[in-house]
Amino acid sequence: MPGALAKKFQPLDNDADPTRDKLILAAGEVFAERGFQSATVREICQRAGANVAAVNYYFRDKLGLYVEVLKESIQAAQGEAMSEAIAQSNTPEEALRLFISGMLHRMYCDGRPAWNIRIMAHEMAQPTPALAYVIDQVLRPRYNQLCGIIGRILNLGSDDPTTRLCAHSVIGQVVHYVHGRPVIGILWPDLKMTRPSDVELVATHTADFTLRNLRALARKHQRKEK
Repeated sequence: MPGALAKKFQPLDNDADPTRDKLILAAGEVFAERGFQSATVREICQRAGANVAAVNYYFRDKLGLYVEVLKESIQAAQGEAMSEAIAQSNTPEEALRLFISGMLHRMYCDGRPAWNIRIMAHEMAQPTPALAYVIDQVLRPRYNQLCGIIGRILNLGSDDPTTRLCAHSVIGQVVHYVHGRPVIGILWPDLKMTRPSDVELVATHTADFTLRNLRALARKHQRKEK
């Protein structure tokens, strides 16, 4: 993203004021219901019980507020803590298990607002300038970390096409349990992703399934090199 746009999206130093949190929560509801284009600052402020000028004070404008809502929807703060834990793992296999478990638990953690999935659905259907910023600042570092983990298991570079394909396969498995939730609820009603034990069941299976295939790929590449 060009420097001017990146600077525009830098948050102001007002994190300690509870009004800021109220605006983000209210904005999440409104953006989820109407999408970015149709949402109005006036309605957001009414729901938050705040003055219209508060958006400019805390976020500069509606787009700046939307960036913070997107970051909230993908649990940016929790992701930073998990990334640090993954970086300290003893093996890439352990790191991969932590990565997958962390993704799933963040998506289903207690207190996660109901609007988070709808926000991303709107964004995928009609991308805004905020998407590129959030990808660069939040998602790209996680993606690069995943590619690095998989590259170590495969003995390939993190930017190798095979490494990237495997990373996208992992992401696809995890995201399936979020975006496919209504279908899964009908096909497998006994699976309750609101239960931490079921989330961990899915995480363990996904990691086991992925590691078996990664090891097979690694052996295949080793045979080709001989």
